[in-house]
Amino acid sequence: MKRLRVTLRSVPWLGHLLRSEEGAASIPAVFWMPFFVMMMVASVEMCILGIRQTLLDRGVDLTTRILRLGVAAMPSHDQLKRSICGNIAFLPDCMQDLTVEVFQVDRTTWSSDLNGRGVLCADSITETNKPVIQPGVSGQLMILRACLRVSPMETLNPLSQALTHDIGGDYALITTTAFVNEPQ
Repeated sequence: MKRLRVTLRSVPWLGHLLRSEEGAASIPAVFWMPFFVMMMVASVEMCILGIRQTLLDRGVDLTTRILRLGVAAMPSHDQLKRSICGNIAFLPDCMQDLTVEVFQVDRTTWSSDLNGRGVLCADSITETNKPVIQPGVSGQLMILRACLRVSPMETLNPLSQALTHDIGGDYALITTTAFVNEPQ
C-alpha cells in the first residue's frame, strides 16, 4: 500500500494560505467579542434597573409625603400600592409586582426588621407573610418599605448575579423611607 504524502510543495495554494497573515486580527476579536457583548448588555440592564429604582424612590416619596403631613389617615395596603404605582411611570404590572409595608420602629432596638423576617417582596396569603400596615400613634416613628419585583433582561449576566433576587429569579428593588406621625 502506498502512502499519500502531502507537502506544501505538492499543494501550492495551501502553503500560501499558511504563510498569509491576512485575517490575523480577527482571531482575538472572535475570542473577545462575547465578553464585549456581555458587557454592553449588562450596562444597558444596569441602567434600566437604575432608572426603575429612581422611579420607585420617587413614587414612594410622593406617596409618603401625604403620610408625613398627616393630611389623611393611614390608607390600606391596596390604596398605598395604587398611589405609588400612580406616581411611577413606565413600569408595567406595578400593582402585581409591588409590595408595601408600613410599621412602627421599635425604639428599644431601633431595628427596621419586622419580627426578624426581613424584607417582604411578594404578596402572600399566609398569615406569617402578609404585608403589615400599622397606623401608629401620634409622634411615632414609622417605616414605609416598598419592594418591586423586576424581571431580568437576561440571566447569564454575571454582574446581575450580585443583585438581590427572589425565588423566581426576579430582581428585588427595595426602597425604605421613615416618617413621624404628626401630633394630633
